[in-house]
Amino acid sequence: MADEATNIVLLGNQGDPVEVIVATGTAIPKNSVMRLSASPQTAAIGASGGIMIGILKSEKTATDGITKVAVLTHCIADLTCGAGETMVLGAPVHMGAVVNEVDVATADTVESGALVVGMALETVGNNGTGAVLINVGRRR
Repeated sequence: MADEATNIVLLGNQGDPVEVIVATGTAIPKNSVMRLSASPQTAAIGASGGIMIGILKSEKTATDGITKVAVLTHCIADLTCGAGETMVLGAPVHMGAVVNEVDVATADTVESGALVVGMALETVGNNGTGAVLINVGRRR
């Protein structure tokens, strides 16, 4: 994979990790942006239209037999802004069209609330990397 979160600063209770279920034969890099999958307890690597559940805390290999992993729900992380997008300081962001990227949230996305993953803490654009306050499950 590419564009996993970097420079993670844990907030709250060590990033407020939540345990979720993942497919046993799946390899997922550490710090991948994860989304809800089939049910509230299952997760998969994220992409556009998904509801973010958090950032994967530890690497998951395809052969480790692990089905439960922890995701961070409260942190500051450097995330990649999607191509052709500009993430503006203070603006809400949502999961991008490319795995592990974020895009500027539209008015419709902000209104639904569920797709917003956090708030931009700096202005960056077009595949640039910038700090985002991740605060999953909390109203912005």
